Amino acid sequence: MNLTSCVSLGLVLAGCVASSQAAYVTVRFDNPIFSGVPGTAYDNVTVTYPKQAGGGTESAGTAAGRFQGTVLAYGGVSPSIFVDSLNDLYTYCYDIYEHVGSGWTVNYTINLNGEQARTLDFLGAVNAVLNQGQPTFDTFAWLHPGSGAVAAAVQLGIWESRYDTGAWGLAGGSFKASGIDAGTQAVLNSFFAAIDTSAALDGKWVMTLESAGFQDMITGDPPGTVPEPATLALLGTAFAGLAATRRRRRASGG
Repeated sequence: MNLTSCVSLGLVLAGCVASSQAAYVTVRFDNPIFSGVPGTAYDNVTVTYPKQAGGGTESAGTAAGRFQGTVLAYGGVSPSIFVDSLNDLYTYCYDIYEHVGSGWTVNYTINLNGEQARTLDFLGAVNAVLNQGQPTFDTFAWLHPGSGAVAAAVQLGIWESRYDTGAWGLAGGSFKASGIDAGTQAVLNSFFAAIDTSAALDGKWVMTLESAGFQDMITGDPPGTVPEPATLALLGTAFAGLAATRRRRRASGG
C-alpha cells in the first residue's frame, strides 16, 4: 500500500469514527429555567408563526428569554465546546414547535452547522450593539444578556430570523409578536437597526442542539475544539494498524 492509499484509508477510517459516535450532550434545565439573568429574566409575549403543515399560522403565549442548564453528560466533543462551564450552559430556543420546561432533562445531538444565515446576521448585530463601549469584545455577548429585556429581545430576534424571510420586524410577516414590554422592544429595535451596518456572526462560533420531541436550542461554540481523548486514541490505533500493515507488505516485497 503506498502512502497516498494509506492516507486515503486513514481519512475513511476517521470519517467512520466520527459517524459512529455522533456528538451529543445531555442537559438538565434549571428550575426556574430562566435563571442567571438579573431581575425579571423573561418577557411574556404572544407570538404568531407558520403552521408546520397545511399552511396558515397559529398563535401561542410564551415566555421569551435565555435558558440555563447543566451538562450532565457529553460525547464526541471536548468539554471546551461549551462556552462558560458545564454547570452554566446558556441557550435560546431554536424550535418554536416543541417544548422544554424547568427541571427537564433532554438528550441532544450536537449540530455544528444547524443555524441559518439569517440567524447569524441577527446575532452579529446583537454583538455589535452589546459590545459598544466595552473594553474587550465578547463574541458571546448574545449569550450574556445583562437584563431580562436584552434576553427577551435576543430570543424574539432569533425566532424572527428563523421563521420570517422578509423585512426585520415583529409587526408583520411570517413571524409576529405582541404584548412586548417597552424595554424589550427598545432593545430589539436597536438590534434590528444594526443588522445592515454590522458583520454577521461567523458560524464557527455557533452550534445547535437537536432532539426529536423536544425544543431544539441554539448556543455558542468556541472554535478549535478537538475530539475527546478516547476518539483520538481510536484514531491513533487505526493509523498504527495501517503503518504495521504497510511495514509487513514492504518486508514481504508487496
